[in-house]
Amino acid sequence: MASLCNLAIGALRLTNCDNIAAGLRRHSRHTTRPLTTLGIT
Repeated sequence: MASLCNLAIGALRLTNCDNIAAGLRRHSRHTTRPLTTLGIT
């Protein structure tokens, strides 16, 4: 679980997200946004 958390934080930092907590909330609301951030879709 810690590895997944670190992956999410690292991905948000690569996209220049200033507030990690707000970024996590924003990405958790939409099912496709995390995939787009990671470049999967």
